[in-house]
Amino acid sequence: MRKQLGTLMSLMIFCATALLAVGCSGFNRGGGECCYYDASAGYNWNSDCEPICPEGPKQCGPSREQAIASDITCDGVQVIARLPNMCLLGDQFCLDLEVHALRDVCDVTIGTTLPEGVQFIRSEPDAFVDGSKLEWTLDHLRNGECQNVRICLRCEREGAACTCFCVSATPVAFCTLMCARPVLCCEICGPEEACPGDCLNYTICVTNRGTCSAYDVVVVNQVPDGLEHPSGQCCLTYKLYELAPGQTKRLNICYRASKRGRIMNTASVSACNADSCSCECNCTVCKYCCEVVKEGPKEVRIGQNADYDIHVTNVGDRPLTEVNVCDLAPSGTSIVSANGAHISGNRAVWQIDELRPGETVTLPITLTTCCPGYYCNRVSVNNCQGACCSAECPCRWRGTPALNVCVLDLTDPVCVGDNTSYRIQVTNQGSEPDENVKVTVRFPREVAPISARGATGGTISGSTVTFAPYSPLGARQTVDFYVEARAHEAGDARIKVEVMSDSITTPIVQEESTIVN
Repeated sequence: MRKQLGTLMSLMIFCATALLAVGCSGFNRGGGECCYYDASAGYNWNSDCEPICPEGPKQCGPSREQAIASDITCDGVQVIARLPNMCLLGDQFCLDLEVHALRDVCDVTIGTTLPEGVQFIRSEPDAFVDGSKLEWTLDHLRNGECQNVRICLRCEREGAACTCFCVSATPVAFCTLMCARPVLCCEICGPEEACPGDCLNYTICVTNRGTCSAYDVVVVNQVPDGLEHPSGQCCLTYKLYELAPGQTKRLNICYRASKRGRIMNTASVSACNADSCSCECNCTVCKYCCEVVKEGPKEVRIGQNADYDIHVTNVGDRPLTEVNVCDLAPSGTSIVSANGAHISGNRAVWQIDELRPGETVTLPITLTTCCPGYYCNRVSVNNCQGACCSAECPCRWRGTPALNVCVLDLTDPVCVGDNTSYRIQVTNQGSEPDENVKVTVRFPREVAPISARGATGGTISGSTVTFAPYSPLGARQTVDFYVEARAHEAGDARIKVEVMSDSITTPIVQEESTIVN
């Protein structure tokens, strides 16, 4: 028991010493005076800011249950240090620092050198550790702001452990600039519905919702189509000059409705120091009106189907009743199908009981033809209110190219050593032009080509003659190619002609027999 009491007495007090300085060794990197802080009277300091602790536990401070707390003020920063007055050997303890800014400061640096026998565990915030030296850097602190630093340590030897602290800061001053901008917004109010000849009163409200005044505020109101102003002008301009934050100015404008329809009245607001804005107001001057749009392919090959969609829309202001939609297929075409319609010959008719304002119905129809040409399909709409409209959709019906090849030897039979000529005729018997018609002539050993000519130039390579592609070969058009050849060996010479084009990817092959004696 006596031995244990001796050990406790030797660890009675953990002497807390805070030294706040700009020039402590290892932390005041910029030089300058030191602000010293001694939390326990009776300690001395050497030139390296290392504490010289007095011997004996009786100098280590208050009782075990109390914590050492002291403060120091330096460079506009007040630091309050708190730590327990005693720690058992091998235990961890925490040293808490409160860094208070008494004014705006920056580059706040706090450093400490741990004495021998004290091991660093961790800190919050993280410290820069260099051996036994710890350092924290705070970018800046506002006046009244507080930053807490907690250091967790472990005691590894008996006796008093004295710690040296250094702190430095740079006082700063802040310049405040008020950033503001004006924000314009406008609103236009007017009647939602009117009749032709009525007076329409509009009110335009312009408000500055920004944080500073808007200058040279101008309101421009283009007179919309369907309204008339007593002045006869097409564009009305109003100068509001300055508009303070939160201020609203109003303009009253009177128009007369000149025709029926949906009218959009738009006003734009601009200023020399603010973004422009605009507002609009819609009014319906009662009108019965419909719109029809027909969509379909622009080009189709004959024999195939062409699918069309008819879109009928009530773009007026009142419902349309007993709406009849009539599609008349062009002469030369026929109707394949028209869902929901009554078909009679080349005519398809749909009946719609009611079409509400803004409503759209889509009606399908399919046509076909075997005759190439350019056909225009038309659709018309009528109703009880007399709102009629029509639309059309043209389509080119393309034919199909069809090539025919004819090969003829001009001299047959021939003797060995004599010459003969071959004529190759290529005819497009179809109803559509063909592109890149290429002719190739292959000769057997009995006959050899010596020259080639025709619609395009020919090239001889051994026993093969190749003509350059011909394009385009129109419908019902014929082109000729000629090859001069010489007989070399007796026999039945079979000359092969191959023809290809964009529409014919598998060659058309024709043979011509020439007897060589």
